[in-house]
Amino acid sequence: MTEPASQRMGQQAAAQTGAQSEAGSMADQAYAAIEELIVSGTLPPRSFVSEKQISTQLGIGRTPVREALKRLELDGMVTIVPSRGIMVTEVDVKLQLYVLDVRRELERLIARRAARYALGPERERCRAIAGEMLEAARAGDGMRFMHLDQEVNQLLDQCARNPVATQTIRPLRSLSRRFWFQNYHAHIGSLEDGAKTHSDLMLAIHRGDAEEAAAASDRLMAYVEAYARETLRYPFDGHAAQ
Repeated sequence: MTEPASQRMGQQAAAQTGAQSEAGSMADQAYAAIEELIVSGTLPPRSFVSEKQISTQLGIGRTPVREALKRLELDGMVTIVPSRGIMVTEVDVKLQLYVLDVRRELERLIARRAARYALGPERERCRAIAGEMLEAARAGDGMRFMHLDQEVNQLLDQCARNPVATQTIRPLRSLSRRFWFQNYHAHIGSLEDGAKTHSDLMLAIHRGDAEEAAAASDRLMAYVEAYARETLRYPFDGHAAQ
């Protein structure tokens, strides 16, 4: 029996939706992988790469890589230069201070919502990750600290359940993570201070204390700003700030 036209159309629409979802997932994977290469300095500032090079390195098709690079350009992480390729942008300390002005307000909102709307298992992970960050800092493990910081951001967004805030703050956090990783070697002694501020925030969310979570978020942003201003005053490369 021939399938009704409406049924065939429904199947085609479902298949198309599934293909779009898979393509979006691959683009998200490509974005996360390329961002990690940039943030960690594997792709250093002012270096040039091509879609083909990245696609081969990551084992991801060129179409999702292209989509990821467009997003990264909007985020200020790369510049697409016609006939030359993709250039990784430079780390700008003064830009970081402007970024923090905006981040502070959004992070407070996200922290307050996370404390209110986190589910039981999420609250338990908040408690656990608070301890893990302190352990990484005491061990002087900057890479582990950076990965935990990324998980903290993802967990906060998940608990806050506000996709608009999440989408808005994502590129700002990427710029901050990159800035931190490029300079943390010069401030290794302050890792424990950073871990403590993160820990206070996550424990407040674990307890469901929205106002303390907001206050802890402000303290965290104050720490990050002080870190940025110290780097502006004493750049890691030894040259005086312009």
